[in-house]
Amino acid sequence: MVNTRRFYKELGNLFYAIAAADKKIRKEERDQLEKEIQQTWRHHDHTTDRFGSDRAFLIEFEFEAMEDDGESSETAYSRFETFFTEFASQIDIASRHAIFNSARHIAECIRKINTAELGYLVRLKKLMNL
Repeated sequence: MVNTRRFYKELGNLFYAIAAADKKIRKEERDQLEKEIQQTWRHHDHTTDRFGSDRAFLIEFEFEAMEDDGESSETAYSRFETFFTEFASQIDIASRHAIFNSARHIAECIRKINTAELGYLVRLKKLMNL
């Protein structure tokens, strides 16, 4: 299995790319990210950091770090893409579906998916062979 610390960090990059695709991160996107972490990623595996916190919270930490640094959505997506390409053989189909579904839920949480978000979702689907 891929290093869970890195896996969650890269999910933070991906989810940031989706939320920041339209150059503005809204409260609803943040709320949806939190929901995805609680409902999907905390149960993905049961690893914790040295303080006993669930490693899934690295997703939110990385998302916020990208936002604080003012990174572009393309930079964030490219980081995830590089990671995924390197470790694709270690990421099973169920995890790929969970990744895509979380990204789609973040994109859909405000009315409907916009053109920029759709572009990332199409690229993600192709990248993960879904």
